[in-house]
Amino acid sequence: MYKTSKVVFSPRVRKSPYFNSTIKYGAQAYSVYNHMYMPISYEGTIQDYKNLLNSVQLWDVGVERQIQIKGPDAEALSQFLTPRNIKKCAIGQAMYTPLLDFEGGFLNDPVMLRLDENHYWFSVSDGDSLLWAQGIAAGYKFDVEIDEPDVSPLQVQGPDSTKLMSKVFGDWVNDLGFYKFKQVTHQGIPMVIARMGYSRELCYELFLQDGSKGNDLWELLWEAGQEFKISAGGPNIILRLEGGILSYLADIDRSNNPYEVGLDWLVDLEQEDDFIGKEALRLVCQNGPTKKLMGAEIHGDPIEDSNADHWPVFINGKKVGSMNAMVYSPRLDKNICYTILDIEHAKSGQEIVIAAPEKDLMATTIDLPWRERA
Repeated sequence: MYKTSKVVFSPRVRKSPYFNSTIKYGAQAYSVYNHMYMPISYEGTIQDYKNLLNSVQLWDVGVERQIQIKGPDAEALSQFLTPRNIKKCAIGQAMYTPLLDFEGGFLNDPVMLRLDENHYWFSVSDGDSLLWAQGIAAGYKFDVEIDEPDVSPLQVQGPDSTKLMSKVFGDWVNDLGFYKFKQVTHQGIPMVIARMGYSRELCYELFLQDGSKGNDLWELLWEAGQEFKISAGGPNIILRLEGGILSYLADIDRSNNPYEVGLDWLVDLEQEDDFIGKEALRLVCQNGPTKKLMGAEIHGDPIEDSNADHWPVFINGKKVGSMNAMVYSPRLDKNICYTILDIEHAKSGQEIVIAAPEKDLMATTIDLPWRERA
């Protein structure tokens, strides 16, 4: 479904520790994300989606690089970087913590892991956020060490993921709470195992801490997963849109703030600590957002293509926003999409016209998400 041309592999773009395994098990298309190759398709978007829903799947998400912050001011800097109150995050817990600029716009939307009292990882989306964190630390004179550690995530996704994980790592996996993690070494492979991932399905994320053992970890899981009909896959646009999950730079960017995209629950304006963008967000909170993220269902036959650009949205001939991502969902038997609309038009049941390059698409808005977490 993707419009692609050939991708030439070269030393200029980094490879994850699982890269050779993705080639071995049939990756057919890659994107570049955080200066790395990311596999996005094996048997095609829809078949990869169906494979996951019927069993268990491995995703190479080593492109999710970590910003490691350690030192006496690690908590203070981490709090300054995000509007979420991280004092509520315990050691061994993860938390969704967007990074914002001074106007309250998104710079990234990582998940933060608190490994120790003064030790944090920010598992970042696409973007050079390591440089942002280092610049803020230097400019504001925080006493910290910031680097990118040898940490590369691998996700285990699907209804049989707990069965596979407990088979390989033990029964303790069954008791691992959502957004909780545990540091383990298994067969000489060090990792952090977390109960989370980039879908609303049952999933786990394994943060490998030795890049030389990536293919070993993949093969360990692959062999154990044969009884569950394991498959290879990657972050899937159908799962993402069904679950109302956002992709930074695809769905949202620096021009958006949390109040526009349903993430205002992450903003704690009442906390005593300052954070980047606090005053700007206070004004947005007082005055209300000017735009809003909405779902929409596109009428007609199943869509077979994806959009390479954001397409304008019109009501009665007036441009009122954009359509940022679309896909056909076999499970819902609907064409679904994300739109960002001017606030006066952002209501469920609104008829809109999406100006695709070849023809106009009729659609009806709907509140997100289509599916809740498994």
